[in-house]
Amino acid sequence: MAENEINVGDQAPLFKIDSYNAGTIDLAELIGKEKIVLIFSRYFGCPICQLDLKTLLERSKEIENKGAKILYITQSGEKVAKEFIESKGIPFPVIPSSKDELYKDYGLGPMIKEAAKQVKAKVKEAFALGFEHGEYEGWEPQCPGQFVIDTDGKIVHAKPGWLEVDAILEVL
Repeated sequence: MAENEINVGDQAPLFKIDSYNAGTIDLAELIGKEKIVLIFSRYFGCPICQLDLKTLLERSKEIENKGAKILYITQSGEKVAKEFIESKGIPFPVIPSSKDELYKDYGLGPMIKEAAKQVKAKVKEAFALGFEHGEYEGWEPQCPGQFVIDTDGKIVHAKPGWLEVDAILEVL
């Protein structure tokens, strides 16, 4: 993990950022209303991120039905992000960040060994489903991750690495 390691039980780092598709997202205003699921992707051109996005879109209702709001963080720029939001019908807020902003605040630095070991198999799966590598955006070694924040603003799930919806559902 990066220098700002985030653990279960920690208070979630707050942010207020303009999303690509849902106006300004102020985490402080959302806390207390519902649980928050933060999904840190890398960028939309990443085939594994496209695979994870497909899974997230297919299973987002399961997360929402447990009383949680999904926030999706990406390194992608506005042009590429808006193309994906429109073409994939992404219903949840898509939030831009660089490695020195939210990723750093949530302790996500270079890809962890566990995630790196999965790359070859996940790329093979992504390519088999027809996903192609798009534009490289952001910091290529960036580790993805997922966090769940309870209604008190505490982290109840913190996992660097690729998307694991079942692990999110377990804590909701």
